[in-house]
Amino acid sequence: RKTLKKYILALLVIGTVTVMAESVVEVRVGGDIMPQFDTSPEKDAKFSYELAGEYRYVFGKNVELGGGLAYQKHGKLKSFTDVEDANVKVEISDTELYDSIPLYLTARYVFRNDTDFTPYIKANLGYSFNINSDNSNTYKTIDKNTGNVLDEGKLRDFNAKNGMYYALGFGIEYKNIIADFSYQVNTADIDSTRYDGATSSGNADFSRMTLGVGYQFEF
Repeated sequence: RKTLKKYILALLVIGTVTVMAESVVEVRVGGDIMPQFDTSPEKDAKFSYELAGEYRYVFGKNVELGGGLAYQKHGKLKSFTDVEDANVKVEISDTELYDSIPLYLTARYVFRNDTDFTPYIKANLGYSFNINSDNSNTYKTIDKNTGNVLDEGKLRDFNAKNGMYYALGFGIEYKNIIADFSYQVNTADIDSTRYDGATSSGNADFSRMTLGVGYQFEF
């Protein structure tokens, strides 16, 4: 009976807290600043963006806890010169490695005040489903004296594995509109197969600063 009473009491407490908590649904769009793949060495990526949605409970006055889901379009790894001497150079094309759909838990501390401008800090932690879609790159061997292409073709095929996702950030609310700035990382190990069948693996975490704007619906 004591165990049953404790169980019922716990359910009542949880139910009371849940009823007292307000709910927030947030939709947000963001663009990335200085995106890069943390390969060896690190390489810059082209423009990247994300679309995200979150559901959070408001506990007390300042704390919001919940979860989120995002679609993150990672920019292509920028083209680069791989090999070069006095006569020839080998150029590698832009390379699309992977995109991500992270599913994550989020925690936010909101600094309530008497104005319409409300700052906050936040942290996200979750799992990144990394999407591959016929991801490969090509090479060109160019004669530096004439500019002629001596050889070209597919260089590597890539396959990224799922990994962790985390973010730290801050922002400000103005009524129901938000401006958000965060540092985000999607982790990924990646396998590659060269045109001659040789295989290799390594790290290809995607890190960047993200500037976002969004809207909150309160219930």
